[in-house]
Amino acid sequence: MGKDLHIREIDEKEHASLTKIADSMGVSINSIVKDAIDKWLLQKSQIPKKHIMLIYDDEKAVVNLLKSIDKIAQEQGWFRAFCASPKHISKKDLSKLGWFDGSVLPYKPENVKYFSKIEKKILEASKQKPLFVMDFALSDLASSSIANAIKIERDYDKDPHPGIFFCPYKIEDVTSSSVNECMELFLMHDPFYILKDNELYKFHITKESPHKLFLD
Repeated sequence: MGKDLHIREIDEKEHASLTKIADSMGVSINSIVKDAIDKWLLQKSQIPKKHIMLIYDDEKAVVNLLKSIDKIAQEQGWFRAFCASPKHISKKDLSKLGWFDGSVLPYKPENVKYFSKIEKKILEASKQKPLFVMDFALSDLASSSIANAIKIERDYDKDPHPGIFFCPYKIEDVTSSSVNECMELFLMHDPFYILKDNELYKFHITKESPHKLFLD
């Protein structure tokens, strides 16, 4: 059974334009609105929920990567946001491009609860648009506790948001962690990416039998 839908904030000029378009197409305004809603729902259903691990050793290279894909994110209508320390290079460069700063003051990434505050701030500002987020605060947390960073990752994986959520890690933090911690991070984000200067490399994890060491 169909349901009536009341649309607010449509002024007389917009209604007149819709009426003119509907008349020229030989359809009703309701059918135009329904078509727009159907297309919006289809677009929402096609939005991925990507959780991308990015390993790097140069913060400027990460910002340059974001600049290079910024236009695509804009064209897709995604909500671009980031969070970082007050003196981070991204503060100036990404803010100039119109990215939303989801950082919360005082800046305390060592506190696990800090990340729920960031998430809430970004979600409220996004107004349900798909997210395109770079979380430099997670990298700062990993520098002091890779175990706590993994906990944040696990919690996010329980209910990821539509869009792309970047989890950046400095190479020294990953390599100084245990093999178990490394593997949990890699498997959680498979595939994961390594940024070398301005080149992006994609890595997959596969479990192998020791017997395959003797095969070509």
